[in-house]
Formats: sequence, C-alpha cells, structure tokens
Amino acid sequence: MFLSSATDYREWRAAKLANYPLHADELMVQIGGFIGLDDNSVAAIRSSCKRANMAIYSCRDTVVDRAAILAFAAHFGLRRIDHHLCANDDGVAELTVASEGARSDYVPYSDRSLSWHTDGYYNEESSRVRAVILHCVQDATTGGETAALDPEIVYIRLRDANPAFITALEHPECMTIPANVGNRGELRPAICGPVFSYDASDGALHMRYSARKKNIRWRDDPTTTAAREFLSELLVDESGPVLRFCLQPGQGLISNNVLHNRTAFEDGPSRKRLLYRARFFDRINS
Repeated sequence: MFLSSATDYREWRAAKLANYPLHADELMVQIGGFIGLDDNSVAAIRSSCKRANMAIYSCRDTVVDRAAILAFAAHFGLRRIDHHLCANDDGVAELTVASEGARSDYVPYSDRSLSWHTDGYYNEESSRVRAVILHCVQDATTGGETAALDPEIVYIRLRDANPAFITALEHPECMTIPANVGNRGELRPAICGPVFSYDASDGALHMRYSARKKNIRWRDDPTTTAAREFLSELLVDESGPVLRFCLQPGQGLISNNVLHNRTAFEDGPSRKRLLYRARFFDRINS
C-alpha cells in the first residue's frame, strides 16, 4: 500500500487525513464487559482502529484481571503475546511503581515520564510488536497523561515534507539499540533495523522508534538527521495531530502499536497507579 503508485498514495492519504480524529474523545467506545463482548462493540473498536490505528474503550466491569485482558484481545485476533522480560507468566505486565527487583531498573515501572516510543522497538524483526493493549485498573493521584499518534500520520507528514525522509528511515541500519547487559550478562543482543517497515502479507506499515537521547545509535547521514529533527518537532507541536488523554479506571487503549508517551505522575498513600499491558505479535484484525 505505502509503496504503490503516486495516484494510489494520494487517494489513500486524502482518505486518511479526512477521517483522522481531531480529539481523543472521538476514539472512545463504550463497552459492556470484557467476557461477554458483543458484536457491536467489537465492530466499533475495529472501526476506530481502522480510522486511527487505535481505540479508547470504557468498560463497565469494575474488576478486570489479566485473564480478562487476554479474552478481550482474542476478539481482535490478538493471540500471540510477547513474553518479555518484565511480564508475568501469562505475558501481561503490571505497570506500577516497583521499588525493588528487575522491574525497578526500567522507566515504565517508575513514576517518571516516558518519552515517545513504540513498544518493543528493541525486539528483533521476527518478534515485532504489532499491537498493544493498555488497561487502567487505577489511575494516579496526579499526572500519568498519555499522548498518542498514529504512525501512518507520521509517515504522511514525513513524506509530504521530503520523500527522502522515508527512504532514510527505511534503511536497514537506520536505528540501533545497543545490547541490554545486566549483572548476569547479556539479556538481549544489539538490535539494528529500520524505523519504517512493511508487513509481507498485507503491506501494513510498522514503525519502531524511541526518542531516548541515550542508548540509541542512529545512522550518521544528513537525511536521517533531518528526518529525526522533523519528527521531533512534529511530536511537540501543540497544534499538530497528537492526541492526549488520561485513562481512568475501566478505560483502556487498544492499538496497532501507535507512538505514545506518558507524563510523570504521583501516587497517593492509598491510590497506586496500575495499568495492565499486553503486547502482541499480531495486528488487530479488521
């Protein structure tokens, strides 16, 4: 789709921009419950994901466990879960402040801000994270706002500015994540690959990106540098296409691994922020 003729691209671009939401509220879908999810709710979430590669749902269930998250995911063809380093045995991670253990070494398990990224940007090509579910069990006392942006919009903005930006970000040596080395040796080897790639089966766009200033090695050429600078400016543009929201208990974000970040937050004495996160090798089926 993305490497087709100029005419096809213009038609796809026009349709994408015409339907893209201006506010996060446009992505909200009210659902009855995870277990007995009805066909209309499934269709509404799929429609939102087709529009912006993400949907925000609000669920009436007051108690949701990790098994319910996986049952919910299966409605959208999400079954191949990423059993990453800090996940539980079922593959679902609990994003909450960790004061000790392996999780305390990683920013998602702290109250600090998270810079712009796509999940699993350090994964190998064979284990790309194509979809993510974030479900809020408890919000923080203050902070913890999320910002999100559809990678297809990023692609359009970059291509419109300079088609050479796309070529540079497709380079197989564009972005290298150094090896993750812990006290017991190497936990993950260095990973090198493009920012933009395309699914072999349907041409769907995949983006891997991190705005981290440290521990990222970028290909050293002028076009790649200019593309990175353009993207950085897009992500901080207050009048741009970024969508901002703060998930409340019972709400969640299901997406085809869109770009996102998180502001810092503060917990209260009896109010500790907790989100369930499940990452999948599948895309949301449409």
